[in-house]
Amino acid sequence: MTSKEAASDSMPEQRRIVLRSLHDLLERIGSANDAEDHGYGAEAEQMRKEACEAIRGLMREHAFLREMFSTLQWELDTQHILGFGWTDLEDSVEKFVGK
Repeated sequence: MTSKEAASDSMPEQRRIVLRSLHDLLERIGSANDAEDHGYGAEAEQMRKEACEAIRGLMREHAFLREMFSTLQWELDTQHILGFGWTDLEDSVEKFVGK
């Protein structure tokens, strides 16, 4: 068993679900960036807005996210998450859920 698998196995199921949701929302930001690159600016903006709102909602409901990802609030507030921050966060989430 790898350390990634061990970390995932010892985590409560609800936390894994929340982290998978966060991962999916971060991927949505990446997809929005791709959409914008292909000329779908308005759609990309809407995707980003919805993803960031959903991430803020997860943070309100699940305080452990602030503990696990100390820069998450800053990423959202500065919008760094929209450019490159989402990839670093996604990598961090993957360490916990074993993706």
